[in-house]
Amino acid sequence: MRRRGFTLIELLVVIAIIAILAAILFPVFAQARESARKTQCLSNTKQIAAAVTMYVGDNDEYFAINLYPTAAGRVFSFYDAHLPYLKNNGVLVCPSNAQPQEFDKFTTGCGLPPGVGNFQKFSYNGNYCMFQHGETGNPFGKRPVRHMANVPLPAEQTIFFDGTVDCALNSPIAARHQQGLNAAYVDGHAKFVKTVTNAANKTVIASGPYAGRDSLWGLVGDDGKFAGCP
Repeated sequence: MRRRGFTLIELLVVIAIIAILAAILFPVFAQARESARKTQCLSNTKQIAAAVTMYVGDNDEYFAINLYPTAAGRVFSFYDAHLPYLKNNGVLVCPSNAQPQEFDKFTTGCGLPPGVGNFQKFSYNGNYCMFQHGETGNPFGKRPVRHMANVPLPAEQTIFFDGTVDCALNSPIAARHQQGLNAAYVDGHAKFVKTVTNAANKTVIASGPYAGRDSLWGLVGDDGKFAGCP
């Protein structure tokens, strides 16, 4: 008996159905992948928060300085200071950041010496109000090292977050994860922070002490409000 094959119309219908299903499912798959990257990033920031907690505990409750010039003509950074407490250097890179900043390119591009070489790429920027300049030798000037006793609300106080940094140590956020970003806090926890687009078409923090700001930089006062960098 002769077997009947598909007609051209039937093949086109099948192809159209497959195309429709792909159009529906591909965004779902993309969202699932981004959710996985978001979770990994949150784990990274949690590990960074724990590293800062351990460093502070081993350093008489003082936070690290942002840059330490060395006798070898290089800089030892606050990233380097926390590396011994991290699993590996890869924790400093967000999986959703395809082009993380390179530390040596950042420093030399800003007229600073290169790093000591303990790591290279990073996706998380620090809160430079917490990681101050110190009293001597820092190319950015002098600011007293921050002590844990000077942090009124550790659970609200950011230390690292999805972001970038420029030569003036400005630290804008980078909302890499489904309208938000991940941040680490002084008390050791990390969480997802939601962002919104303001009237000026700028991405800013949606709520909390940093609401309306394009950075998680600065100190949170004992009243729970943003207090600049005293």
